[in-house]
Amino acid sequence: MSEEQQTEEREKEGQEKEEEEKEEKTSRLESFAKLVGVVGALIAVFTGIYQFRQSTVQNARELRWKQAEMAREMITKMMADEGWKAMEMMDWDDEGRDYEINGVKEKVNANAVYDALEKPESTDKDRYIIDRLDRAFFLVSQLESAVRSELVMIEDVRFPLSWYAAKRMCPRKQLFEAYMRENAAPETLQFFQRLDEWRNCK
Repeated sequence: MSEEQQTEEREKEGQEKEEEEKEEKTSRLESFAKLVGVVGALIAVFTGIYQFRQSTVQNARELRWKQAEMAREMITKMMADEGWKAMEMMDWDDEGRDYEINGVKEKVNANAVYDALEKPESTDKDRYIIDRLDRAFFLVSQLESAVRSELVMIEDVRFPLSWYAAKRMCPRKQLFEAYMRENAAPETLQFFQRLDEWRNCK
């Protein structure tokens, strides 16, 4: 082989090597670009997941706040209702409170409420008590409906009814249960059955 041919061969090999290096370099750049794209996509996914979780947490907090606010409103309205007097009548088991019944002042305490529930024949005083107790039990049934629909949480509406359940209704639990089963909406007793104070009362 002549010297000229050898030179041409070397130049050809050099060109081929250069092209191979270019192709390898291009391939590396393409791989790197793909890797960057994958990493970018993963970052976008994780960012989206994080933002979604943050949004979910925020929405849950807002819902919980609204539930608590609704519970406060319901309890406030219940305690301002005429029916709440039936509960207030049981605040005392001895002294009682004075109520004007048909123009006459009558003293009513927890025992008077128990008596009104037990008597087969009622007086004006008994009817006054029962009318308000029925109204109170209706309001309790509305609380149960709100809890069941998750409009409010039970922990936000359990007090002050839990106090009456433990301190005033528990000693005569069978009497109250029998009356609620007979005269109140099913939701009334179901609400009390949610309370630890009621369930633990023997």
